[in-house]
Amino acid sequence: TSYRGSPLSVEGTPPGRGGPRAGDRLPDRLVRADGRSIRLHELLARPGVHILLDRDAGRLEDLAPGRFVTMHRLTSAPGRGVTVVRPDGHIGFRAGTAEAGQLAAWLALAGAAKGLRDHTSPGRLRASE
Repeated sequence: TSYRGSPLSVEGTPPGRGGPRAGDRLPDRLVRADGRSIRLHELLARPGVHILLDRDAGRLEDLAPGRFVTMHRLTSAPGRGVTVVRPDGHIGFRAGTAEAGQLAAWLALAGAAKGLRDHTSPGRLRASE
């Protein structure tokens, strides 16, 4: 299932290179993060939104993503891009360059800028969005 037409599926500028696009389910693969090799889906097992930075992506110190947002730097992924994975495992935002302004705008759109709504609330992000 793909949600490419969803308002929560955004391709930033410059666009990301190859691979799955915003709205596609993130495939599992072996990655290197935090000095260890790990399956991508295992890395993303914690509930919430996950920001995946490519190895050479700029630092995003000015971004205050919220408590239900986790940032990971994939040292096995060359490039300067960013991929944001929604709680349903689909890519919500992707860009060829990690840029705080675009990322903050997507997090605000997704309700993640100040923390995602409670998992049990009716307003939470759903796979159908």
